[in-house]
Amino acid sequence: MSATDSRPGGADSRALTGRAPSADDYVGEEMSLFEHLDELRSRLFKSALAVAVGFAIGFVFRNQVLDVLRRPYCELPEALRSSTQLTGEGCNLLVLKALDPLFISIKAAAIVAVVLAAPVVCYQIWRFVTPGLRPVERRYAIPFVLLSQLLFVGGAALSYYVLPRGLEFLLGFAGEGLAPALSASEYISFILQTVISFGIAFEFPLILIMLVLMGVLQAATLQRVRRYALFGTFVAAAIITPTQDPLTMALMAGPLALFYEVAILVARYVERRRRKAAATA
Repeated sequence: MSATDSRPGGADSRALTGRAPSADDYVGEEMSLFEHLDELRSRLFKSALAVAVGFAIGFVFRNQVLDVLRRPYCELPEALRSSTQLTGEGCNLLVLKALDPLFISIKAAAIVAVVLAAPVVCYQIWRFVTPGLRPVERRYAIPFVLLSQLLFVGGAALSYYVLPRGLEFLLGFAGEGLAPALSASEYISFILQTVISFGIAFEFPLILIMLVLMGVLQAATLQRVRRYALFGTFVAAAIITPTQDPLTMALMAGPLALFYEVAILVARYVERRRRKAAATA
């Protein structure tokens, strides 16, 4: 496209109107490096704003969030909750430092921020790569955002389900003379790390599908490296899961392996559609 192009959506019309460019303006034309950087800055700002709003909401409702986060600990046998013996009835966690309550509230708000901002962040990522996609592929934006949220929540929910078992397994190593007494700060950090790790891991198939749509990966490539990918899945599950017992690892690695097979099927479908469109063009 020439520098004097004044068609709607062209570079010249953007300059005349003085408005900020968006991804839609560049459909069908090549973006310069500075335009890419400007688009990236815009998407990062909107993502950061969504995270900030989610954090504010989480901080307001931090007490309710902490009650939910404390539940896996409350489900442990009383023998593994020695801190309860120190702080009275219930399932209380220890506060060891003056700043711990503030940091714990921040961590609780961070969890809410991640969950609430995830759809917006995924949408901004999709919009950033939109100019490199075909018109038919750009229509996948809403399904992409919905699936990313469902996968993240599904991974987080699964981690919440296995947390009591993981805690019981880990604390069960304490023998005679060792009384488990968890500090609130370390416990919330453990919960935060596990929930986010599971949530991000479940986004794995969506990343593969996005790379397929961008033409970076093909179905044949995914099939060729399937053996190594499945091995990597179990290695990742061993690292991410709070315990390394076979059942917990299977609960993590099983869905990821299934998602990988789904990504291969989606890649085949996309390539079939592209070949059909090329033949009729």
